[in-house]
Amino acid sequence: MKLKALLLGLLLSLGISFGAKADTYFQYPLIPDSINIFQSRCDYLARHFWDFCDMKKAFSAKSRMAEEFKVYISILKNATPDSAIASVVRFNKQLEKQPADQLFMAECAENLLYGDTAEVWIDELYLPFAHAIASNKRIDKASKARFAHQEKILKNSLVRFPAPSIPYTTREGASGNLDNDSAQVVVVFFNDPDCEDCNMARIRLDADISMTELIQEGKAKVVSISLTDPTPEWKEAVSSYPSTWVVAASPDADMNIDLRAGTPEFYILDRKHNIHFKHLGINQVLDVARQLKKR
Repeated sequence: MKLKALLLGLLLSLGISFGAKADTYFQYPLIPDSINIFQSRCDYLARHFWDFCDMKKAFSAKSRMAEEFKVYISILKNATPDSAIASVVRFNKQLEKQPADQLFMAECAENLLYGDTAEVWIDELYLPFAHAIASNKRIDKASKARFAHQEKILKNSLVRFPAPSIPYTTREGASGNLDNDSAQVVVVFFNDPDCEDCNMARIRLDADISMTELIQEGKAKVVSISLTDPTPEWKEAVSSYPSTWVVAASPDADMNIDLRAGTPEFYILDRKHNIHFKHLGINQVLDVARQLKKR
């Protein structure tokens, strides 16, 4: 498969059109010679990749379809976002009356774009697959529910879009919500007090001079949200967290925002409460703080 992907990339980069090859399950489209820009060639392939695939027969060999789907995704990754997403929407439209096959392709997409086995998470590209399953009445309820949950979480967590509402209880016992936490930069630190990596990240964030100064200047705000109930034990565990932070508990936060990376997990929101960065580690957060201090 790696050799096949490399060959695909070489053909595209050299501007060579290609059709059927011995190791393809169906004929690939011929790219017009007039299209000589790499991304434009990927756009063309995104639009026409499945042109010569008989969808009603192709799934008799699902392993072959899964291999071809990997090639398709590699093309979409190099196409313009609009072309890639439009291609996924068309592809799912073709399969909506073949629920078992559509679900199989969505699960392949989950492995390549969303799950633990994905080389890179591409939420905007995966969303149309999740939506297609969640909205197809022919799909079984359990599968629909899983993909509907993924769709909800990803829609709530897209970069450049508003962060979701996350209700919480502070260590002082007051009710609050992430909606009301504002500053030029809001650092949202999702954690578990029993997690060693979380505690190390908390210590480093607290000790960082740039972040401390940004908080003192009113330019930054740190909101620490533990994924637990606000029990007396939790309040004791977070009692040493900085007094300048909002320290809160929200056991169901992962039902509203994408925390599939586990804890510690950092999001950074801008002054309009839009998600600017997500899935950051502590090193990246400290780099952001240093860059902000230079401005």
